[in-house]
Amino acid sequence: MSVSSRVEDALPAIRPKVDRAGVVAMIAGTMITAWSGVLVRLADVGPFAAGAWRVGLAVPALAAWAKLARRDQRDAPKPGRSAGLLIFAGLAFALNIGLFHISLTDTKVANAAFIGAVGPIVTVIGGALFFRERSPSRMWLALGLALLGAWTMAGMVAPARIGFGDSLALCSSITYSCYLLMIKQLRFRLDGVTATLWTAAVSAVVLAVAAWLHGEKLIPSSAFGWMIVALLAVGVHALGQGLTSVAMGRASVGIVALVILAQPPFSALAAWTVLGEGMTRLQMAGGAIILAAVLLSRPLAAAPVRRPAPTTRMSAVASAIAKARAARDKTSP
Repeated sequence: MSVSSRVEDALPAIRPKVDRAGVVAMIAGTMITAWSGVLVRLADVGPFAAGAWRVGLAVPALAAWAKLARRDQRDAPKPGRSAGLLIFAGLAFALNIGLFHISLTDTKVANAAFIGAVGPIVTVIGGALFFRERSPSRMWLALGLALLGAWTMAGMVAPARIGFGDSLALCSSITYSCYLLMIKQLRFRLDGVTATLWTAAVSAVVLAVAAWLHGEKLIPSSAFGWMIVALLAVGVHALGQGLTSVAMGRASVGIVALVILAQPPFSALAAWTVLGEGMTRLQMAGGAIILAAVLLSRPLAAAPVRRPAPTTRMSAVASAIAKARAARDKTSP
C-alpha cells in the first residue's frame, strides 16, 4: 500500500457544507417548472413542437443571462472542452421533454407529475455511484416517504395497471435524472447558466427534427399560442431550469432529488386551478406526504457542519504521513 493511500485512509471524511442559497434556488426552480404540464396542455402546437419552442426560445434569454453573469469575470468558460457531455445532456433533456409532453396526451397532468417522482431515486443512486455523496439516514427515510406519497397519489395501483401515458412519464423522469447527473458533472467545469444554455441549444435541434418527422403543427396560430410558448421558454426553461442548474453546483444530489419530489403537488394544484383537473382525497393525502418528506429532508440549522481549522487539518495530514512512513519502514527489509 502506498503512502498516499494510507494518508487517504487515515484522514477523516468531511461532509460538504449545505449551501442554503442552492437549496432556495432548487425550490424556486422546481415551483416554476411545475407549471410546464399545464402550459403544454394549453399550447396549440404538437408535443414535440412545444418542447422545441420551449428550449429554442429560451436560448436568447439564457445567452443574455450568461453574458450578464460573466460581466465581472476575467476568464470566460470554455464549453468546447465539454462538448461531448453537453451533447449527451442535451439529448437526455430532449428525451425528457418529448416523453413528458407525449405522456400528457394520455394521462392527467397530476398523474404524469407524480409518477415521474420515482425518477429521483436514480439521481440519488447516481450521486452515490459517481460523486461519492453520502446521504444521512434521514435523507433515505425522507426519500422513501416521498415515494410512498407518490404511489398514494397515483391511486395505489399495481404496476401492471399503469397506462401508456403513465409509462412514458416514468421513462421521462429517468431521463431527467440522467440529465441532472450530467449537469452535476458539467458544473465542475462550467457555470450553471452556460451549461443550461448549450444543452438547451442541443435539445432544441433534436426536438425540432422530431416534431418535423412526427408531422406535427409547428407554428402557433394565435397570440395566445405564442404567449404560451414564450412562457414555456422564458419562464419554465430559462428561469426554472436555469435555477435548477445553478443549484446542482451548490447542493448535494440527494437534496436536489428530494426537492424535485415536491414538484408533483404544485403541478396538481396548477392543473386543478387552470384546467379543472380535480384531485381526490387520496391524491391530496399523497401530496401532503410528499411535502412532509421534503420538510424532513431540509438542512438542520441546529447541527451546523464544522470544518476542521487549517492548522488541525495540516496536523492530521502530517500525522498520517508520519504513520504511513513508519509502517513502510517496518515492513521494508
